[in-house]
Amino acid sequence: MKYTSLFLISFFLLFAVFAGAELKIEDVKVHQLDNGLRILLLEDHAIPNIALYTYFRVGSRNERPGITGVSHFIEHMMFNGTEKVGPGEFDRIMEFLGGSNNAFTGYDMTGYTDWFPKTALEEMIKIEADRMQGAIFESEVLESERGVVAEERRLVVDNNNESLLEEQVNATAITAHPYHWDVIGWMSDIQNWSRENILEYYHTYYAPNNSLMIVVGDFQEKEIMPLLEKYYDGIKPGPKPKDVTTVEPSQLGPKTVVINKEAQMPYFMMVFHAPKCTDDEFFPVSIIESALMDGESSRLYKRLVRDEKLAVDVSGGLFETIDPFVFSFRIHPKSGVDMKQIETIVLEELEKIKNEGITQRELQKAVNNVKSSFYDELQTIGGKADLLGRAEIYYGDYKKVFERMKKYAVVSLEDIKTAAKKYFTVDQMTTGNLIPTGGE
Repeated sequence: MKYTSLFLISFFLLFAVFAGAELKIEDVKVHQLDNGLRILLLEDHAIPNIALYTYFRVGSRNERPGITGVSHFIEHMMFNGTEKVGPGEFDRIMEFLGGSNNAFTGYDMTGYTDWFPKTALEEMIKIEADRMQGAIFESEVLESERGVVAEERRLVVDNNNESLLEEQVNATAITAHPYHWDVIGWMSDIQNWSRENILEYYHTYYAPNNSLMIVVGDFQEKEIMPLLEKYYDGIKPGPKPKDVTTVEPSQLGPKTVVINKEAQMPYFMMVFHAPKCTDDEFFPVSIIESALMDGESSRLYKRLVRDEKLAVDVSGGLFETIDPFVFSFRIHPKSGVDMKQIETIVLEELEKIKNEGITQRELQKAVNNVKSSFYDELQTIGGKADLLGRAEIYYGDYKKVFERMKKYAVVSLEDIKTAAKKYFTVDQMTTGNLIPTGGE
């Protein structure tokens, strides 16, 4: 029998009223241009600024062997010039207009985020439209940026013990699906992408029919739509991207990765196959993450760090992904600690949750943290843009953002035990040990 406490019911009813004043479903206006560009508009006149986010439905999930890392590389090249805007000019124009920007590439999507005064609206729309399919990938600049990305990989993966182990553990756990490789890609692919491959990928995925624009801030719908039509209508849609159809096969037994490497401290990882973000089980599994690893009151922190003093820290958890990925445990054991002892303790704590579940207090703590994080995002125009955009990309509909809290509200203590028994089995486990061979 499912059980939802009166505390949770009243908690989420109160939250719905409180957050509803900040983000209402009826305030989001949806448009779609003839070329397929989908636009979400949310007026927010609290400050005279605007957040303009452009999200492309492309990430390392869309790559294949030979071109791994190309999504991340194109993110770099988007700042390196079009026929109208020279290399580095995009940032200089933004700064001159009083704005700032950022960009990111993930497993499932790539995002370009701009924040600027309302007076810069038309100019920002103009230069964003220009680079949607206007990047020129000039050969000399391309080769220079290839070197930058290769050096980034050396720094953040090859010479970073934690990242190196994580890459190897994930690649061992995920064998068939494109989540097998990291977003930055394999070094041999970075060194060998052809300009033709890059351009083909760019023109396929950086097209209006594969993108989403979210604009939140101090504008009027009637003033912004003519500008968007003026600068984006002329961009032709690209070919329909191929669907990602590979399904990761079931893991039928435990796997182990061991890296013997020069290092000062050992590093331990354990991952289990996990649900995708649209699965109902995603929510109870994320609550298990909180109970085990969220803060100094969490079960693994108390046992490994505070009580038995076997580790320095504990982190990890669930990834929000379109397809099933992994739930990870990342632990820095103290020097000389037997990592088999760390593994045993993690498995013991998981068994307790399978058999006994978690407490009502732990459940309340988890949903409190979810509520706090969610409401924090609602405080800024950028946070609202990101919430709406990610809901559209990951869940297929921006309206899903308004259902997120309800999903957590109905998670029962029994749901948590059921999810733990399904996902945290030894047959679905991959462990990783980085064993120091000397001082760095």
